[in-house]
Amino acid sequence: MNHRTFYNYCGCLVVALLLFTFDVRPAHAANLPISGAYEVIQKTELSSQTKVEMRFHLTNRGQAPLMLQALSLSDFGHPPGKASLATSITLPPGTSVAISQSFVIPRLQFDQWKMGANPRVVLELQTATGTRITQAVRLERIPAGRGK
Repeated sequence: MNHRTFYNYCGCLVVALLLFTFDVRPAHAANLPISGAYEVIQKTELSSQTKVEMRFHLTNRGQAPLMLQALSLSDFGHPPGKASLATSITLPPGTSVAISQSFVIPRLQFDQWKMGANPRVVLELQTATGTRITQAVRLERIPAGRGK
């Protein structure tokens, strides 16, 4: 084994040992506790904006219940539309919960959804121990008539 190969091997081994020692894992979509889908229930054109009533289907894929405190409809390039909830909504582990909410968004943003862009929702969550979590979820579209 030449010196260059030996140093490459040792370097990889050191990096692997450091990652193992500090329990560093790459972030994968599977590690995110919440996944979701959406459907537009109703839309109303307001000049350059659109009022949309949306139904979110959020699934808690984690091991513990989470309390949803607020959600923001957020896409890059558009100001977020925030919706504070009157009461927190509990998302039990392994189940889906449907939540309806209205937003006023730029018409351009809605047009992008119609062309296939999926919106992103930012969830403000709280664990049973009181820890606050903010998670962005890219939503999948539910085909018309399938979300009932």
